[in-house]
Amino acid sequence: MAIQPSKRRKPITTSMLLMAAGLFVTTPLQAEEALPTVVVTAGRIAEDPARISADVTLIDEEEIKKSQVTSVAELLRRQVGINTSSTGGPGKSTSLYMRGGNSGHVLVLIDGIRVGAASTGAFDWALMSAEDIERIEIVRGPQSSLYGADAMSGVIQIFTKTGEGKAKVRINGEAGGLASSRGSMQVSGSTEDGISYALTAAGQRTAGVSVAANGTERDPFRQTQLSGRIEMEIGDGTLAFTGRQSEGTTGLDGGWVLADTLNWNASSRQSAYSAKLSYPVMDNWESSLQLSRSADDMSSNDPANAANNSDIHTTINQLNWQNSVELADFSLLFGFDHHADRVVNQLAPLNKVLRQSAGFASLSWHGEMIDLNGSVRHDRNSGLTNSANKSTWHTGGVLRPVEGLKLSANYGTGFKAPSINDLYWPGAGNANLKPETSKGWDAGIAYERSGEAVTYAFSATWFDQSFSDLIAWAPITPGSWTWIPSNVNKARSRGLELSGKLSFSGAYLQANWGYLLARDTGNETWLARRPKEHGNILIGIDVGPLNLEGNLAIVGPRFSSPNNSAYLASYRKTDLRARYKINPAWELTARVDNIENKKYEEAAGYGVPGRAWYAGAGASF
Repeated sequence: MAIQPSKRRKPITTSMLLMAAGLFVTTPLQAEEALPTVVVTAGRIAEDPARISADVTLIDEEEIKKSQVTSVAELLRRQVGINTSSTGGPGKSTSLYMRGGNSGHVLVLIDGIRVGAASTGAFDWALMSAEDIERIEIVRGPQSSLYGADAMSGVIQIFTKTGEGKAKVRINGEAGGLASSRGSMQVSGSTEDGISYALTAAGQRTAGVSVAANGTERDPFRQTQLSGRIEMEIGDGTLAFTGRQSEGTTGLDGGWVLADTLNWNASSRQSAYSAKLSYPVMDNWESSLQLSRSADDMSSNDPANAANNSDIHTTINQLNWQNSVELADFSLLFGFDHHADRVVNQLAPLNKVLRQSAGFASLSWHGEMIDLNGSVRHDRNSGLTNSANKSTWHTGGVLRPVEGLKLSANYGTGFKAPSINDLYWPGAGNANLKPETSKGWDAGIAYERSGEAVTYAFSATWFDQSFSDLIAWAPITPGSWTWIPSNVNKARSRGLELSGKLSFSGAYLQANWGYLLARDTGNETWLARRPKEHGNILIGIDVGPLNLEGNLAIVGPRFSSPNNSAYLASYRKTDLRARYKINPAWELTARVDNIENKKYEEAAGYGVPGRAWYAGAGASF
């Protein structure tokens, strides 16, 4: 079934076929860009990627640096199976979609800390800049058996920079289009007595574009960010402290018909802090205890319309206790999670707390050619009167018949607890809501070959996932004028994800392509903002001190509204990057976003930037 009538469809088939052809000769794996030797997020412990059944993507520090992205969302939208949508350019509310799930169905962790707004149950990517990021791990498919609520479609974990070696100072600055400028400073290193540190300060500002696509008034954005990580050795164990705070102010537009609103501004602050103690109980038994707190605050002020004003503060206090035991060919993981979510709305008024506690365990067996894993978890959700207890499970396996070849399969279940807004919003909450649930499977094949002259890899994954008891607004009784959040929707998403990489003689190429059928099976409509096809092609070359990159993104047609009344045409966007290392201390950078100056929309009626040029410099001491 087509995603929309063919007469409205833009031709993207040729581009996609060319992209797919490149996948099987394609991955940017230069010697200095080797994938990390371990993955942490898939099993909550460090594992060899070749032995992991879950579909995982790793983004390392060198890839982030070469991309010159200003936000993590820009980087994630280049990855297979992920689409993002922004409501009006830099600093505006940004949502992420993975395998048919929405932002609330993807758990986001920063250094193991659960982040997001407890009010909505989702993470807004608008303030997540890339200045202090060391690596990102993306795990696709239901992961609630290890992580609990929100991991219905996957988990994205962001790791901030760590310090090592002698003390270093790194300074970066950039200016360019949209009257934009940004800068950062980082101090990092380690001492002889086992203390490492990395501290980052960053800021950016831009005049932006009008939030309303047909508007003329620019809606600016300003952001500041502070982050740090300190680790120290304590006997045979380690104690780590992490902290991150990002604040931003942006202009907004509104009205029944989206149009310029001159003095409507919003301020946001996201923070995450933790202390984690890791220690060996025995030679084969590692234990860790992490205490953390994240907050997401938002306020807005519109002198012309008090209905647009808001003042909402949310916090998530967390405790995570985890143990991993190695027993011959088996790995055992068990632990306990607890988090308390609080929302304080000064204007509603609303002041509520939800608590979730859970026990989990997983067991993995590692053979010469086969790896098997299984996990279970039981969550108890206070504040829910309906289905307060939720159990989830996952199983997977890997077969490696020959060197470099990996066959994998997974099946798992997931759930998402109703948000505090859904349950308790004054005059519109529904305390009888049940958790949303999901179940899904995937099967994949991957091959990687490394040589002195050429390195290449490719992967293909088919997935099928269904969602039940999805929360949507519905009449409290048939024909009623009163609507409340209700468990009325169900959906199914299935598709194919292809990716490939190739590197040789200083050049590298990577491409990915995703095909997605995501339907609301109750209303027989397409899920909003999920393109049927999307893909990326990245070409790069290193010539001595010069690095050049070009990235082409192709996004297929999709609908912007749940009832499929607002149609978004397909588009392509091309970005160019250059970096020149003058000497070991200094480098110059330049980039062009949307070089073809394409006009498109990520959400119906909202503006996006056109062509923009930037230049910058960086120094290390």
